[in-house]
Amino acid sequence: MANILIVEDEKANSDAYKRALDLNMPSNHIITAENEEQAELLISNENFDVVITDLAMIDDKSGMRVLACAKAKDPLVMVIIVTAYADKMDRYLAFESGAFDCIAKSTPGLKTTDEIVAKTKTALFFRSMLQEQIQIQKKISVLKRYFDPKVFSEIESNSDLLSLKNRLVTIVFWDIRGFSKACEILKAHPKAIAGFLKDYFELASNVIFKNNGVLDKFIGDGVMAIFGSLNDRDSDGSEGASFAALAALELKREFEKLLTQWIDQWKLYSAQTIDIGLGCGLHTGETLVGNVGTDIRDQYTALGSDVNLASRIESRTGKGQILTSETTYVRLSSRFKFDESDIISDIKNIPGEYKLFELVDIR
Repeated sequence: MANILIVEDEKANSDAYKRALDLNMPSNHIITAENEEQAELLISNENFDVVITDLAMIDDKSGMRVLACAKAKDPLVMVIIVTAYADKMDRYLAFESGAFDCIAKSTPGLKTTDEIVAKTKTALFFRSMLQEQIQIQKKISVLKRYFDPKVFSEIESNSDLLSLKNRLVTIVFWDIRGFSKACEILKAHPKAIAGFLKDYFELASNVIFKNNGVLDKFIGDGVMAIFGSLNDRDSDGSEGASFAALAALELKREFEKLLTQWIDQWKLYSAQTIDIGLGCGLHTGETLVGNVGTDIRDQYTALGSDVNLASRIESRTGKGQILTSETTYVRLSSRFKFDESDIISDIKNIPGEYKLFELVDIR
């Protein structure tokens, strides 16, 4: 249902416009105002899809002021100006100011009410199209946050890459160990924490994109990424696992550099030692990957028990430690150095024993 405002100081005209719209567009909500002051008050308190305003009321600029008021409230509102002085009206100025259309009351052979109905229907159609395009652009802007620009250009030309499919991928989780304690120490200086998180998230995003990964989400002080989901040639998941390992090692190094810089800053605010470090967990498995959600909010992500396992592996890491599952290890052992770490069997809701390996470096 659309909200339509009629602004007309001649009651006979106002009633005629409203009757015509009610008859031809009965599902819409139509409100009338007798002058520009009433119109401006209504516009300030309600949202309108279309405003139909007479040009000359208090003076011959009244309609232009209603137009300006409506556009200031909602740039997408469709404003139709009706005037008996079409020959004196600066139509160019009206269109430059954002009017959707201008209607002359005295058009030969055409009832003004018929034209108002036709133009209102067209205005609502255009408004709907604009809103749809804006939503598409917003969705594109959101998606761009998760993909490297080079990868996103491929996605724009082949949207099937985002469809929900079972894929063999490597899931990576990062989390800052000791971060809650650091926040407690610096609680009087929230900007010092916020600035560090901003730098850390930017660093993580750049490292993930550089290594052909997809940024899935930020979770508090944690990061989740997917590697190999957009590479159909990587049939056994080895390439995705390799990029994930490279990203994990690179982010570990770069995080330590970033942390050194910020510790120097934090010393200005607290004499207490701040001891934090980055933990990282990797697991390779088959997950459901693609766009999930609704038209209002969707996200490219991975779903399934293998995602949970990757998260649980990350939760076992210490500061500066990178742990992988055996399925990741077997794909990387010829190219990367590992230390055998542990066998875990107490993962919540995931039965069985799992051998973990600590990723140390490239061979």
